Amino acid sequence: MNILSIDSSGSSLSIALKKGDETMLFSDSEARKASRIILSNIDKIMSDNSLKVSDLDAFIFNKGPASFTGTRISASVGQAIGYSQDIPVIGIPSLSVMAYVYFKQSDFSKITCIKKAYGDKIYIGSYDIDKKKYSALKDITLCTAKDLVLDTKTHYVCDCWSEILKTLDLKDWDKIVKHEYNYESNADLLLEYAKDNISFGDAFDLKETFPDYANHTV
Repeated sequence: MNILSIDSSGSSLSIALKKGDETMLFSDSEARKASRIILSNIDKIMSDNSLKVSDLDAFIFNKGPASFTGTRISASVGQAIGYSQDIPVIGIPSLSVMAYVYFKQSDFSKITCIKKAYGDKIYIGSYDIDKKKYSALKDITLCTAKDLVLDTKTHYVCDCWSEILKTLDLKDWDKIVKHEYNYESNADLLLEYAKDNISFGDAFDLKETFPDYANHTV
């Protein structure tokens, strides 16, 4: 199976191409250039491996919530490729990736993921891996740190603890299991996630291609 994976949701542009059992990678540390270089680098990684777009079986991307511009770029490319080739395009939620990484490290199934949004806002998604794999138990929410109600039965994975600590009530803080998520998702990680958790369909489905901003798709 040939799969093209793109993650432009963070500070870097990451492209991965799975060709059979091999995976080829490209990255550029300046995500702000993504709109200018993404198509040329897709073309290069494909041609370097003797593949054409018509040889692809699926396309995956990080659909956020994350950078508005970054996720729009990946989604737009996926929509163009998926529609023209009638192949499945799957957007993978960024908070699901956070939960996936933590579960693989800890084997603890009840996880709440917290991701920096904008201003004083944060995204929150809660997961019970034993029950629903990496689907959030309820809609991802956009709120502020003061709205957090911490639970000692849940492990928390967050990329902005230092900001949250400025407004959070520290009662029972020492009883909370906290993990610092200090690295970015990338296209290779999306491929790993897809291998473990996604059953691809046979055709393009537009509703699978929209960026996600706390359950608001654009």
